[in-house]
Amino acid sequence: MARVGERRVRAGIGAAVAATVAAAALSAVTLAAAAPAGAGGADWLYPHRDRYEAGQQVLLVGYTEAIARSTGDDSVLAEAALRGDGPYYAYLRVDPAAIERDAPWDGSPWPYVRPADRRMSQVTAEEVSPVASRFSLRVSAAFRLPEELAPGGYEVIVCNDPCTTTLGYLVGSFVYVGTDPPEPIVRDWPLDDPAIRHLDADALVAAPVCEADCTSIDDSTVTAAEIRAGYRPPIATAPREPEPAATSTTTSPVSAPVADAGTSPAGRAGADPAGGVPSEVVAWLLAFGALLVVSCVAWRWRPREARMVVRQGNARAEHRESDDDPDPVQIKL
Repeated sequence: MARVGERRVRAGIGAAVAATVAAAALSAVTLAAAAPAGAGGADWLYPHRDRYEAGQQVLLVGYTEAIARSTGDDSVLAEAALRGDGPYYAYLRVDPAAIERDAPWDGSPWPYVRPADRRMSQVTAEEVSPVASRFSLRVSAAFRLPEELAPGGYEVIVCNDPCTTTLGYLVGSFVYVGTDPPEPIVRDWPLDDPAIRHLDADALVAAPVCEADCTSIDDSTVTAAEIRAGYRPPIATAPREPEPAATSTTTSPVSAPVADAGTSPAGRAGADPAGGVPSEVVAWLLAFGALLVVSCVAWRWRPREARMVVRQGNARAEHRESDDDPDPVQIKL
């Protein structure tokens, strides 16, 4: 009976192992599939102060792509819509609770404007020529905060009137009134942006390059005072590669160019001719093989019922009587 119990335990372990291996194999196949790339990004308008008081003047500046997008389906509109659908305005969400209460649960993309939002001022959008064409539209807005605002964070939304079109990939930005932001605001502006002259001396701007290991905010930012004092990031230069030592050869030089010279094997893999087995198929075959092996082991260790086998036979033949009168043996000397 102990043997039967042991087999039952082994069979349970085998089934558990088989399920675990199958799940792991399927997970590996799922993880091996390429994740789809997201379309577009998110850009913000940054305030020129970390903290405002009610009634103060606000200046917001941000950079985004020089396109117009529909707020109905998030599609990119024709190039003429960038100016044709304007003017564009900055809306202040004076009721923070409206963010969740008035959210468009029908799946409409950002941004959206509700009746409680207050239109503050028209925004200025001008095309610039930065290093990255992704941020070729500079958007700015200036307005005075209402006197009756209670302390808190307030959202600013940019779109036309009615809110059917927005600029680039701008999303809701925040201004903090009567309270400090949860963390210092780092403005993603170029160092020559004209709004830097309006910043406080200790206001932070994103550094174009990391001069240290960038593990803290001090490594990846520069203050407005440093920029106004003439700070410019060092020019990054790649170290010169040493020339290979001259070697003698007895073979004749090859005059024909070598195919794929100077490219890595990873770069050539995408251009190899078809005929190989896709990695997804290999992963599925390995998973099926592992599941088949473990299932066979589990079947071998399955519990079996104890059986008693009774055989019929001649009891006298099985239990022979001893021969007390053996035959004599004669030996010649």
